[in-house]
Amino acid sequence: MSPAPGPPDPGRLNADRCRRLIGTGGVGRVVFTQAALPAVATMNFVVHASRLYFRTAADTALARSVTDAVVAFNVDHRPPPAPGTEPGTEPGVEAGVETGWSVTVTGRCRRLDDPPPEVREALRTWAPGVRETFFALDLALLSGHRTPDG
Repeated sequence: MSPAPGPPDPGRLNADRCRRLIGTGGVGRVVFTQAALPAVATMNFVVHASRLYFRTAADTALARSVTDAVVAFNVDHRPPPAPGTEPGTEPGVEAGVETGWSVTVTGRCRRLDDPPPEVREALRTWAPGVRETFFALDLALLSGHRTPDG
């Protein structure tokens, strides 16, 4: 006998809301397997035509590990505290309670030989060095959660 389902989670985000939240791009983390162990790399990303794109150098462990592999890409956002306040002490916010959201995209990561020009132009990296190997992840399997007022 399985347990009765609990009440709906008011913080759960549907797929459309997840797409909108990550749609402006930014910085996130790609979660992958390297030498049979979990690994995480912080990456700039953009979203274009229902895909999430990131880029790295061709000769990296990341590039070798994510090509045609199932990965997760996590993006989150926490608004900065109001000027002159500490996090969790803003008016109307319970002490120690944070606000924001987190979205995870999961799926097969594909290496691209010729990314769309819009992606090549928009996707800038902050890490030094040449980063001309592009990857795409379809926005098909998304999950997300918001914290109070996120």
